[in-house]
Amino acid sequence: MVKLMKGGESMNGKIVAGVLVAALLIVGIYLFSMSGPVVSAQGFSTLTVQPDKASVYLSVESRSESAQSAKEAHDTIMDDVITALIKLGIERKDIQTVNYNIYPEYEYTNGKQRQIGYIATQQLIIKTNDFDDVARIVDAGVSAGALVSTINFELSQDKQNEYKKQALESAGKDAEAKASATAAGLDKKLGRLVSVGSQDFNYPGPIVYYDRAIAAESSISAQRAAADIAPRDLEVSASVNVQYKLRRW
Repeated sequence: MVKLMKGGESMNGKIVAGVLVAALLIVGIYLFSMSGPVVSAQGFSTLTVQPDKASVYLSVESRSESAQSAKEAHDTIMDDVITALIKLGIERKDIQTVNYNIYPEYEYTNGKQRQIGYIATQQLIIKTNDFDDVARIVDAGVSAGALVSTINFELSQDKQNEYKKQALESAGKDAEAKASATAAGLDKKLGRLVSVGSQDFNYPGPIVYYDRAIAAESSISAQRAAADIAPRDLEVSASVNVQYKLRRW
């Protein structure tokens, strides 16, 4: 009985020793694979895309001797503008009103400041996916008493997400191709991917198609600009940094 126990203990000891050796071997192989040369590369991609959304910024301004009368005049124009837009078929949810303000108006004579009344202002932002609507929005707004501040062409959030995915995928492939070419130049092959960083996506933002302050210098009217709509393409880009192990065999 005692001999059997010793034999069992001996067998267990061999098993434990074998497991330890195997574990050390695995650790050694892992550490060996972790060490050694790596190759780094940065991939880039640029996509030329078309904007899919337009934003027309209208402003309503009224002047009067009192704040109350300036407000009342402003409200009348605002109602007329919104009514005209809705008659065009623009949904109310696509008409956003922002930046409402009433402030004193002054004039300067011989270096002296004198208040002459009040100005009431507010901005409307009308968004549309149909570029043919832009000229109609501008005409309706101006006819109802509004001014056109800016016309922008841009990417919707859905399109930004779609192009971001495409651009990053292309940048990743470009980075891998560069790393592989570098390894081949050293008579090596790529091993496993070690790290990925700086996954940058660049969307330059809306194209300003019309700006009232700039247009005033060249006497370009918003209605004329809107009638000649030809929005430019946008360029979105991405970059990815990668690092690969170089295979030892």
